[in-house]
Amino acid sequence: MATYRTITAAADMGAYVSELVLNLPRDVVDAEDLADAFGVRADGADVGVFRAWACDEKAARRPSGSHVALELPEVKATRRIGGGVMGSRELMPVFHVAQRRALACVGDEAPLEGLVFDESAGDTCPDLRGWDLTGEGDFDGYHMRFSLFTPECARDGHAPQPRSVPLLLWLHGAGEPRVPFLTVMANRVTALGQPDIQAKLGGAAYVLAPSSPTYWMDSGSGQMEDDNQSRYVRALGDMVRRAVAALPAADPSRVYVGGLSNGGFMTCRLLADYPDLFAAGVAVCPAWNDDLATEAEVASIARTPLWLVQSADDDIIDPRRTSIPTYRHLRRLGANVHLTLFDHVDDLTGRYHDASGVPLRYRGHFCWIEVYHDFADRDADGSPVMVDGRPVSLWEWVGLQHR
Repeated sequence: MATYRTITAAADMGAYVSELVLNLPRDVVDAEDLADAFGVRADGADVGVFRAWACDEKAARRPSGSHVALELPEVKATRRIGGGVMGSRELMPVFHVAQRRALACVGDEAPLEGLVFDESAGDTCPDLRGWDLTGEGDFDGYHMRFSLFTPECARDGHAPQPRSVPLLLWLHGAGEPRVPFLTVMANRVTALGQPDIQAKLGGAAYVLAPSSPTYWMDSGSGQMEDDNQSRYVRALGDMVRRAVAALPAADPSRVYVGGLSNGGFMTCRLLADYPDLFAAGVAVCPAWNDDLATEAEVASIARTPLWLVQSADDDIIDPRRTSIPTYRHLRRLGANVHLTLFDHVDDLTGRYHDASGVPLRYRGHFCWIEVYHDFADRDADGSPVMVDGRPVSLWEWVGLQHR
């Protein structure tokens, strides 16, 4: 039996195996399309092949190669993460690849035929370049694991100017606690390390993504509680301060905090409790209830610039109790606050469509998809958000904030 290697990608629909790289016994000649030369099954289901090409061991196309790469669709059988908004789990599909027709080999070698690939030789994920998922430590009595993205300017022995690189603390939703791979990959946190958002954050930024032992909305029971409290506030404050101290390039005047849902709540909670720590906040579909917040807490939040994002059709967290009244409350206090309220969460990339061919409409709670593409650029009244007379997107706005 022959081996294959998987390549995992982080996408809007979740992490999935995007390519298989087949290890061949001899070099084959590349052709216009090799997709029909292989049949793929995963966990008992047929998986289509979009494209296939001869390549090297890293899937780079070559006129001839000792490997063949198969591009796979985003379907249930290729998913790397299962579960839902209240809990996720890591998956690894088991593939069975059967050769369907002969492939021409280099030189006078006989054609390759009849091969079966059903033994995995490992996985790589290019989207995780720059990420270290192995961090852990004790903070305020809680043992936490965390992931850290280091920008290219601070990798491989490079030393940026001291205190010149911002740090973004990013807080996951209810479905991604405990396990760093789930925290970073379940809803494409890796986008925060991609060139577009990095450029908008000043050209480079650290991203610190802790994994909660339970839920950020856990005020002591071990479960999610809708009371605007969390037992992990001091632990995260400790983690941020220690990260800034340990990273010589981290700029303490440009420490940002953001998160989604359960993490959007924690963003507001941290701004209320640490009004002098963060330069800006991003609260995405936040489970922060304005009717439970004290005037002192709201006044404390108002000291830090904040951008709220939600969809009006969110069926999990009601914006009429969270984002909308919080925005209005902060506005009355004269805060630097914005609210982007989408009508729906639609695919705006042109990549995903439903069965009728129109752009795919996601569940209303999933507005983080728009945030990771930086499609939030409007305030609550529909007008563009402006800084110094020019319109800015959410991440451009964040990158302009400092203490």
